[in-house]
Amino acid sequence: MLNTAAFSMVLFSWLKEIGEIVLLIGLSGEVALLVLRISKGSWERGLGIAFAVLVLVGVGLQYWADSPRTIGPASQQRIADAIKPFQGTPFDFSVELDPESVDLMDNIGQALDAAGWHRQAVAQGSGYIPPGKPAAGIVVFKGVEVQITESRQSDWGAAGKPAAVLLQALRNEGLTALLKRVPNDQESADAIHVKVGAKP
Repeated sequence: MLNTAAFSMVLFSWLKEIGEIVLLIGLSGEVALLVLRISKGSWERGLGIAFAVLVLVGVGLQYWADSPRTIGPASQQRIADAIKPFQGTPFDFSVELDPESVDLMDNIGQALDAAGWHRQAVAQGSGYIPPGKPAAGIVVFKGVEVQITESRQSDWGAAGKPAAVLLQALRNEGLTALLKRVPNDQESADAIHVKVGAKP
């Protein structure tokens, strides 16, 4: 079975590379037309248009792959509505310290706050303290993970439970997210751990 979240991570990382390749091909073709001074016939115009289209496609792919992940107010409300039945669920954050990831963490945090979830400081170390919020951990990876300890799998991770519903709500808003079960000695069993890494 295809793991769509993993496929999305690979797709985004390849889109930028594909965009760069297409852009280079288009620019190389345009330069070749200028340097070789091919006759001004319809053949040159056709090649010129084709290479210009390749340049535009390459720039478009790069722009799309580099655009920041955001969750606007409407998306935040949809996430909050989906997880509101689990009001009071404890969670913490860990984040990669780049502006895009920190902004996404703030967006997700607003949705969780609106749903009445209880944000707490990360138990396993800290490193980033958002203004007016509990301390968050620091991570270095790509994508978004919703983590639960093995001992809380049946309480939080099973289908229809808080972590699984949160995961689906994040995916419904276009985020590449994974649910990960971790050993009890790796993370605290007292909260769902939302980890926001760099854009894939």
